[in-house]
Amino acid sequence: MTIIEIRPFRNGWKCFEAPGVEPVFLSQEQAIDYATCRACFRSGEIRILDCDGAVERIIPFSDADRKL
Repeated sequence: MTIIEIRPFRNGWKCFEAPGVEPVFLSQEQAIDYATCRACFRSGEIRILDCDGAVERIIPFSDADRKL
């Protein structure tokens, strides 16, 4: 199961997938789009965190959700 976290980071949003895979985006929507594209062939969830580190929202995804 893949977990991608989107966190606030210095005037932007960081997508954390694994150490070394942490791109930063200006808007939260851009970060969500990136995470959705990275998750297209896997199952797991995208977690959107607030500035305190608490989970604000979860976007689940699975192989069954994929459109061919």
